[in-house]
Amino acid sequence: MSRTESRQHAVQILFQLETKEHDITIEEATNFIVEAPLKDAFCETIVRGVKENEAAIDEKIMPQLKQWTLDRINKIDRIILRMSTYELLYTDAPDKVVVNEAVNLAKIFSDDESYKFINGVLSEIIKNKAS
Repeated sequence: MSRTESRQHAVQILFQLETKEHDITIEEATNFIVEAPLKDAFCETIVRGVKENEAAIDEKIMPQLKQWTLDRINKIDRIILRMSTYELLYTDAPDKVVVNEAVNLAKIFSDDESYKFINGVLSEIIKNKAS
């Protein structure tokens, strides 16, 4: 499975985790998306990393939102921002690749304007990461 496909599955799994009315496990959410238990190590790393570091990730995102709050952003955009911020801060994935993948995910799962917003927020996170 390609990393692009892994990221797409991760978005869907994180969406399940955020959407269900009762708490479900990562494994239960994964079963909604993929037939077999999670065997994709990269996808699992992203999902677990986002959930385990969500508060720290949100702290990095919030200052870049200008006049928005995380709660006002649609669920998919919030998930893509969290995933991408996780990759930028906690993995060795190249910044350009992470941003490009985030933009592509937004084009697949969100509306026509979201990818520009996500690109802008991630660019600010990268700038702040470097300083």
